[in-house]
Amino acid sequence: MVDIKSNPPIGENDSHYESRIRANSFGRGSGTGTSTPSSSSEYMTGGAGDSSDNKDASEEDLQEMVRKCKLMVLESAECSDERKWLVRRLIELRLRVQELRETSDENLFETRVILGHHFVPQKYYITTSSPVYCDHCSGAIWTMLQSWYMCNDCKFSCHWKCLNNVCRVCVHVVASEAGGYTHTKDICPEQGLSKQGYRCAECKVRITFKSAWIEPRLCDYSGLYYCQRCHWNTAMVIPARVIRNWDMEPRLVSRAAVQLLMLLEDRSVLPLEELNPKLFTLVPDLSLVKRMREEMQMMKKYLVLCVEACTQGLPWKIGLRTHMIENSGNYSIKDLIDLQSGILLDELRTAYDTMHAHITQQCELCKARGHLCEICGNDEIIYPWDASSVICQQCSAVHHRVCWAKRNHCCPRCARLQKRRALQGQTMQDGEDCDTDDTAKDS
Repeated sequence: MVDIKSNPPIGENDSHYESRIRANSFGRGSGTGTSTPSSSSEYMTGGAGDSSDNKDASEEDLQEMVRKCKLMVLESAECSDERKWLVRRLIELRLRVQELRETSDENLFETRVILGHHFVPQKYYITTSSPVYCDHCSGAIWTMLQSWYMCNDCKFSCHWKCLNNVCRVCVHVVASEAGGYTHTKDICPEQGLSKQGYRCAECKVRITFKSAWIEPRLCDYSGLYYCQRCHWNTAMVIPARVIRNWDMEPRLVSRAAVQLLMLLEDRSVLPLEELNPKLFTLVPDLSLVKRMREEMQMMKKYLVLCVEACTQGLPWKIGLRTHMIENSGNYSIKDLIDLQSGILLDELRTAYDTMHAHITQQCELCKARGHLCEICGNDEIIYPWDASSVICQQCSAVHHRVCWAKRNHCCPRCARLQKRRALQGQTMQDGEDCDTDDTAKDS
């Protein structure tokens, strides 16, 4: 038999036994039901209790718990596991107090609609790319500590406390009310501060050149002046300068212009041939892109009828931007920037070679839809996009360009069809004459 009385309880002779008892009683007295964890890993995994038990506590209760926890931290031994746990507990309680203050009157799990924005709560969202700043007050957003919102449409970010003071209309609404998702075609249409009443174009705060704290900043996109909170000196490529002068140099624009340009960056809303047809002469790569897009549109007519091409996902799943195949006249600002850097031409060449190889080499069905020149009678299969072929605008027949020139642009198929129509018309006329004669005889 083992004498239980001779064996004291484990930890009773420990120098920190009394403080551990206080920590445990603190957790029970506050309604948390927590105990000191045996290790930090147990704390992180929730083995030692969770702060979710404090959700029903009021702010006064949490403040009292913070005060008691601070006293226990001071009474605990330095560099001990107990102090480490108490410090973590203190941080957790303070975060809970901050959260309770921010969410006392608002439901952070509901989408808020303000001035066209669809604000979605981003509570404790961890960003890994770059810091997040409030688009209203231009202050930093501590994503791990503060509750904040972001618009799903234009990515407008703001603090919870700034939500009801937002004065910028969502760029989706601005673009739709401007007659569609289009860019300003004028280069920096500046009107001057006097036209704005010496106030910021967005928040209407008074600005002047005399004060360094509220200096006017010109937006190169809209031509309006903004204050420092609404204009962060962000550099963006201006579409009007690209269209008029093929100028890709980034210029300083306001926050509203940044969001609008980012929204329209991938949209094919620039009909370059209508806006500046001379640009295709001055920029050789642009005319090359136009020709390749026209030829790929001809190839698309073959691919959409091919079962094998549909199985392979051609022409849509070849890594090419959709509007490049849909039409040949519209461009996005990203297309023009990538064309200047050479990225767009590489994408087009890869897609062009894939589509061309499928039609002319890999697929027998697509190859059978090719054409034979009726003028020379050669057995060579030709296609509408070949450089040595020409398409008849009347019947869409394809001929060799040399043969077409020798025939004085006279299509044999058109002549044959015209002769057939004339013969059918003559037959119908003879039939009508016979009917007339029979009627006369009967009468």
